[in-house]
Amino acid sequence: MDDSFQVVLIDDDPDLRKLLKLTLEFTAGWQVSAAAAGAEGIEMVRRVNPDIAVVDIMMPDMDGYEVCQRLKDDPATADIPVVFLTARKELDEARVEACGARGVVIKPFEPEELADQLRTLCGRGP
Repeated sequence: MDDSFQVVLIDDDPDLRKLLKLTLEFTAGWQVSAAAAGAEGIEMVRRVNPDIAVVDIMMPDMDGYEVCQRLKDDPATADIPVVFLTARKELDEARVEACGARGVVIKPFEPEELADQLRTLCGRGP
């Protein structure tokens, strides 16, 4: 168990936030902080200094690309890996790369496999 592994989850869907939080806390033993919007999530990342930020791409106040770009532009958060969550199977790969995201997890995903996917994407995988 990676009980010292910290995650900030930024997603506007309350049901998905709850599912992801429970999944990562109980299947992987991670510590998960969750935010419902981009600006709130950026502040949380600054405060928590997590091992990884998991960000939904499509959010109403600020999309995931902008959240990622702001995190990468801030020296205090630039080294924190950002992984996108999205239901869109067709992505703008150039935009994902340009903002500095480590990768993408497509919804729906297998909850039991999520922690392994995130470990791999942030360079701590098997």
